[in-house]
Amino acid sequence: MAIWGVTPVFMRSQSVGLGPADSLMVRYTPVALAWTIVLVTTGGCRVARRDWPRLLIVSLVGLSSHAVASVYGFAYVPAGIGGLIFATPPLFIALLAVPMPGERLSLSIVLGLVLAIFGTILLICDNLTSTILDKSYLWGILLMLLACFAWAIYSVTGKVISERYGPLPMTAMSTVIATVPMLALASRHTIDTLHGMTLQQWLQVLFLSGCSTFIAMLAWTYASAKLPATKTASSMYLIPVIAVLSGVLFLHEALTWSTMFGGLCIVMGVAVAQFGPRPHFVGENQADA
Repeated sequence: MAIWGVTPVFMRSQSVGLGPADSLMVRYTPVALAWTIVLVTTGGCRVARRDWPRLLIVSLVGLSSHAVASVYGFAYVPAGIGGLIFATPPLFIALLAVPMPGERLSLSIVLGLVLAIFGTILLICDNLTSTILDKSYLWGILLMLLACFAWAIYSVTGKVISERYGPLPMTAMSTVIATVPMLALASRHTIDTLHGMTLQQWLQVLFLSGCSTFIAMLAWTYASAKLPATKTASSMYLIPVIAVLSGVLFLHEALTWSTMFGGLCIVMGVAVAQFGPRPHFVGENQADA
């Protein structure tokens, strides 16, 4: 969470400086190559036929959608705002658990959803009340929410894969598969972008690829396999705090009262939905759920 708390600052800088598409290319391509080498040297991982649909959902619907939506969202949304929205995955995880046997749409989940929606509205109220409505900013907010929902899919669906095959193969395979559709975003301009990158931008890529996408992803997958979903999800409350402070310190982003109060409402909504009385996730302590 310490790594992911700072990540919005670098993602915002990369999305604006390199462009969303090229930013994805320079970040995920080397990570996918590194994970491919790891899989080859460790003998790979044989996935049962019954688990391939789940693995594809985890990789494409979850991880790939999260990566694309977040990097395009940060092209329009400040790092601090994006970091606040990054606190919503636990709420989406609670919603995804509703269709499971024994789960229900409890009052705590509904109340948490209302608080989170209200907090999101507060985050964009300055834009809504301005004389010139910036639609790109609103699209950025929606993309960030989509990215968080995709991450919830990755976390919930990937838990079973991680328990069956191990955190390392799960992280490696999902990252490699998720990178494949991103390659369609490459263009001739990508080569020009690589030639024109500054030392600072290369250092940002090194952090995003090595720390955020490689180390932190593996740590999260390992924790998700070993701990209940509620415990791992609660750790995401650290992201908005670190992200907002990082945005103010490094990018000199403004910290308004509506931003602070909106972020507080989002965190409160997630907390109410997550810690309210509701059944445990089905299969939370069963590897073969």
